[in-house]
Amino acid sequence: MMKTEVSNKQSGTERVVSQFTDLMIQTIEGLQQGWRKTWITTEASGRPLSVAGRGYSYMNEFFLYMHCEQMNFRYPLYVTVNKANAMGAHVNKGEKGAPVLFWKLDIKDDKGRRIDSADYDKMSRDQQGKCTVFPVLKYYTVFNIDQTNLAEVQPDKIRKIIDENFSVPELRGSDGMYANSALDSLIDNQSWVCPISCKQQNNAFYSRKDDSITIPEKQQFNLGGTEDEVFLAGQEFYSTMLHEMTHSTGSPDRLNRKKGEAFGDDSYAREELVAELTAALMGHQLGFNTRIQENNAAYLSCWLKSLKQDPKFLVSLLADVNKAARMIEQHINTEAA
Repeated sequence: MMKTEVSNKQSGTERVVSQFTDLMIQTIEGLQQGWRKTWITTEASGRPLSVAGRGYSYMNEFFLYMHCEQMNFRYPLYVTVNKANAMGAHVNKGEKGAPVLFWKLDIKDDKGRRIDSADYDKMSRDQQGKCTVFPVLKYYTVFNIDQTNLAEVQPDKIRKIIDENFSVPELRGSDGMYANSALDSLIDNQSWVCPISCKQQNNAFYSRKDDSITIPEKQQFNLGGTEDEVFLAGQEFYSTMLHEMTHSTGSPDRLNRKKGEAFGDDSYAREELVAELTAALMGHQLGFNTRIQENNAAYLSCWLKSLKQDPKFLVSLLADVNKAARMIEQHINTEAA
């Protein structure tokens, strides 16, 4: 596996970004070689969580999933050293944690003096206007619970977190296909940001001109076979739906992503990767894994090239994934309320 180049002059955060990029490169190379059929293969469904019950940004979720896969951890449940110690536990000797990225504002007043965000918030608008504000990427380190003795020290607490967050029931419809009521409601009630039509056809697409989504009917994904194959066919339907929903979030009056004008250009390829990763994250959060779209296989080399040339490409990409996934999650939660 070719890794991104790491300079000795890189900051800690830059090294973390390179680490994230290498994990993504490894994932895409696996897809390219054909040994991995889905973006995320961990069996435990549900969002990565801290033992305090807090989630992580979608930018970090993907890499915590991949960290679990790489290390064969059972659940995406994480803790900091300080939190583990506060719970009477410890991180096992020699363990290496996973970085979690976050944005912090670097604020300086008109004299160049650094001030904290609390003081900045107390300023008047005129005073704030004289300050310079730059977002700076930072990170902290977390450890999977399998890297600690938390399960032995706090067995009831850890078991409760796992049972409540990582035990998603296997839902089958009367036809044996996977069924997801949250996504079905978006279609039945037409409550997504644009119309979603299911029609007898072979293609799925988002129309920029009409601001609408069209996907084949669910039964078209059912090609028969074993019970498992029929069940997975249902997941393919929802995976396709999430992919096209992601495209619709990028319209000019929503998240306004640059999508490219022609099939195969760089912006078009980038938008496809945003849709792939958003669908993968949302699918896994909802309880199923998503396969890479067949028509995106040709983009694998293009994605690898972009990642290897510029690790920062991944940061901007995941910022868009973060926004798109948040929009989808908010609509699903609103529908379920």
